[in-house]
Amino acid sequence: MPHGAKIPQVDPKDKALQQLAQSVREEVRKRHGVDLTFEQRRDAAARVMAEVLWLDEEQDLQALVTWDEEVEVEGQRYRQLEQPSSGVYYGRWGAHRVKEPPYRQVGVHNGPTIKPVELRVGMIARHMTPDLARIVGELSAHGSSREVEMMMTTVGLVPPSRAFLEKRTKQMAGELANEVESLEEAARRATPLPAEVGSVSCGMDRMAVRMAEPADPETAEPPSRTEPYQRTPPPPKDHNWRMAWAGSATIYDVHGHALHTWRYAAEADADADEIARRVSADISWVLRQHSDIPVQCIQDAAPELRALPEALAKTVPANTNVQELVDFEHLMGYLEDVVDVCEQPGDPHNWKLWYRLELLRDDGAIDRIWRRLRRLAKRLPRDAAAERKAVAAALSYIRNRKHKMRYASSYAAGLAVGSGATESTCGLMQLRVKRRGQS
Repeated sequence: MPHGAKIPQVDPKDKALQQLAQSVREEVRKRHGVDLTFEQRRDAAARVMAEVLWLDEEQDLQALVTWDEEVEVEGQRYRQLEQPSSGVYYGRWGAHRVKEPPYRQVGVHNGPTIKPVELRVGMIARHMTPDLARIVGELSAHGSSREVEMMMTTVGLVPPSRAFLEKRTKQMAGELANEVESLEEAARRATPLPAEVGSVSCGMDRMAVRMAEPADPETAEPPSRTEPYQRTPPPPKDHNWRMAWAGSATIYDVHGHALHTWRYAAEADADADEIARRVSADISWVLRQHSDIPVQCIQDAAPELRALPEALAKTVPANTNVQELVDFEHLMGYLEDVVDVCEQPGDPHNWKLWYRLELLRDDGAIDRIWRRLRRLAKRLPRDAAAERKAVAAALSYIRNRKHKMRYASSYAAGLAVGSGATESTCGLMQLRVKRRGQS
């Protein structure tokens, strides 16, 4: 069997499944005859099953409709209104028109109305069934609304219109963003942790994203569109690059192998304390179940990232072993810049490897590297502008952070010394927001 192949666990003796499969084959022959290729039979069977599943979904929805005079929602009584009403709801197999009267809270004049079926189903953005919303949300992380529509059609689902997908997915994303902390808390309650957790690391970073922002009508550039709008033209926008937030928390086993990573993101104008609070909440949750494990807070040295260690200090137990480290690869970037401009081309003496091995071998290596760089700075001629700039940048980066650059003991213990999980989070988030023409 090919590596990774998964055979469905279907009991071939299950009579109900056998009868269902036989019914599908008979329906395909009834509609199309017997002169079909294997591929055509599979496509025809998939269309039959899609119709069956749509009908099952339709019956499931209709069974949840109520015509009671009053209903109770979260302890409040709602009374049926007299006007007729129906709504169109979308599932993965197509649309459904459901008739159900609206209800208004008892004693409230001209207040908002509700549809009990929407609450019972758990409709997302008012009109998407939860399973469709989950599918659309996942696909929207990797493509535009046009691509989502095409992918769903290709795999045999029945998507709503592209305009619906565009509008409702944005609405769903906004609702998720507004409730993200409470959703993460619910996820913690519902998610079991592995028993073999040996350590946890975390970090924050920033990433450039293109933001569409309202433009000043007086200074906005005229649109480049050559054809007139058939509808009201959209308001003018400016597109600016802003530094959005990203974060991560990763649990490892006792051998230093990553078990799971939680990822976080927030828009550029979000408060740094907000995303730090979300990261530290998950760290505290892990510590409640594994109180004796160390915590590695690994980031670059940007001052705005202080929000995370400050949040950890407020939330984790006082006796927790929390170590702050400057990301190993960020430091190596500065040292490699020095090698590139100060040593012979190609680094024949392998200074880059020497720096790396020394830092991972001895916690005191950063002090020796500091002294070497200072000696190098004094020997450089005044007209060696590139060399002096690279050495000065490395010294400036190290000067007040040497205590966060002692990697060897963590490395020997199998603990993280790099912020790869946070960097990959930035990459994943940017894949979602840096597609062509996207903002």
